[in-house]
Amino acid sequence: MQPSPSIGVLIVGAGHAGVECAWALRAAGYTGGIMLAGEEVHLPYERPPLSKGLLLGATEPARLLLKAPAQYESQGILRLAGHAIVSLGDGVARCADGREIAFERCVLATGSRARRLPGLDGPRVHVIRNQEDALGLRQAIAAGQRLLVLGGGYLGLEAACSATRLGARVTVLEQGPSLMGGRVSPHTAQAMAALHIDAGIDLRLGCRVQRWERLAAGWRAHLDAQQSCEAEQVLVAIGGEPNDSLARQAGLACADGVLVDEHCRTSDPRIYAIGDCASAWRETLGRQARVESVQNALAQARIAAAHIAGKPPLPRRTATFWSEQQGRRLQMAGLVAAGAACRDVVLSTPKGWVVERHLDGRLAAIEAVDSPAEFVKGVARLSAPPQLQET
Repeated sequence: MQPSPSIGVLIVGAGHAGVECAWALRAAGYTGGIMLAGEEVHLPYERPPLSKGLLLGATEPARLLLKAPAQYESQGILRLAGHAIVSLGDGVARCADGREIAFERCVLATGSRARRLPGLDGPRVHVIRNQEDALGLRQAIAAGQRLLVLGGGYLGLEAACSATRLGARVTVLEQGPSLMGGRVSPHTAQAMAALHIDAGIDLRLGCRVQRWERLAAGWRAHLDAQQSCEAEQVLVAIGGEPNDSLARQAGLACADGVLVDEHCRTSDPRIYAIGDCASAWRETLGRQARVESVQNALAQARIAAAHIAGKPPLPRRTATFWSEQQGRRLQMAGLVAAGAACRDVVLSTPKGWVVERHLDGRLAAIEAVDSPAEFVKGVARLSAPPQLQET
């Protein structure tokens, strides 16, 4: 099969990063052909509401679209939906159905997949990575059913909140000593844990599952100290793994994600990687790292687009994150390595609190709960040179 006429930029992955890159290319003045290729047949949609509004039933899929259908046509962006690209080589991408797409530049925005556990698979076991996942879990949870959430991170806690409101009896199993381990301060972790307990969620910290037993109507988790718990449904929310198999097939350098430089270029200068699949140098951590957040996906998309379009590099912005749990909005900025010896300063605000996290005499991160104005000021301080930061 002969390749199709060459596409200027082929973007593999139609999530936040891929769509933003396409639009950023046009905003930067790029006039070549752009193709956005995704495995899902849906129009590209927002992911954060999957564990919140969509799971709860407060938001329908049609309201999650990143762009309206007509906008792709008006921007001259071709969509290849429902096709998996299985190989890259010599400027040609090959789809599972045999079609070939020639390209001048390629941007990998393939995201991440849910981490799985051996021995825990099959009926009544769920993850949340796409619309079907969220809708399937919503349908499975009937009032009064038990749900075991494995993992006390953002996704697991958000889903636990939604499931509780749907009437499920929820138990969260977290093997670490605190919720959102390594992502937030001890103060915020403890305060959020209290909110979840007050809402009726059974939190079990420092809890390691020894083995899983499939039952006729669900699963039994065998824990330490001869304890066990059962549920009709299980949600696995223990983090993600980069979708880097296409990059590895293409011979690109990978290590917990596709390794990229400051322009989001991979080891092949024709190919870029952005979003959850990309591992970039993080000065504050002193190492390469993936950052799974919408803000990071958008930022890297714009960086790659600017470089492809021959525009000056965009200024780096502080990494930001957010979560909604028990009706409280948690906003975070900055990166702190898990276990780092931070000096935390806790400040009360009219509706919540702020935690300033200082490391080696500088402000390294900030957390704000129901305190958006204070959060904006904190981000500005994080972005300032260290000598200008107020202590």
